[in-house]
Amino acid sequence: MLSFSFWVKAVAGFGGPLVAIPLLAPFIGVEQAVVVLALPNTVANLILLWTNRHAARSHRRLLTRLLLAGAAGTIGGTVLLTRLDDAVLAVVLAASVFGYIAMNVLRPEFVLSPERGLALAIPVGAGGGLMHGALGASGTVFGSFYHSLKLPRDEFVFALTITFLWFGTLQIGTLAQLGSFGRERIIQSLIAVVPVFVVTPLGERLSRSLNAEVFGRVVLALLATSAIALVVGAIA
Repeated sequence: MLSFSFWVKAVAGFGGPLVAIPLLAPFIGVEQAVVVLALPNTVANLILLWTNRHAARSHRRLLTRLLLAGAAGTIGGTVLLTRLDDAVLAVVLAASVFGYIAMNVLRPEFVLSPERGLALAIPVGAGGGLMHGALGASGTVFGSFYHSLKLPRDEFVFALTITFLWFGTLQIGTLAQLGSFGRERIIQSLIAVVPVFVVTPLGERLSRSLNAEVFGRVVLALLATSAIALVVGAIA
């Protein structure tokens, strides 16, 4: 399950925590799932950042605005994570997943101009940072935003990766300050890093030959199934 989640991330540029957290949350809770996945997600981002480093010069102004705006949102969302009930977090996460699916189904032709994208970078960064801190899965915000700009594959993956790496680093620091990393969670997180090293390079190679449209539909179907299971588990 964890290996597949990060294989999805390697292929599509996002999807690790977005897929894994809804699947893990019914068993260990949203907060623990977010904490345990923080380190393996950072490792996956470092690998993807390195393999797509040739796209580093693209969209610097947009990324700078988005990352700076998201810093406060990530810290605030991480604090919120430790204070909200798991059921509330589960419903919010499921709603965000369905929102992403609805956008892809209802508005597949929607395109943001570079100028409009630059203007939206600050509010998108703040909102996405808040979601990343609180839920550990900001792909619904940033995946939608970068997809709407119709970035080429390498630029899309690089933009998402550096975004997730920035917010993930802030989140880990905040979780550490709040005492969320106990010995058991650290061990679980370190174990979860192992499959990341295996599946990330495999997914990267596959992503350059896989039919993106078909794969995208499979991922959306999996996200819908996971979100439904998460809501059922929260209200059961």
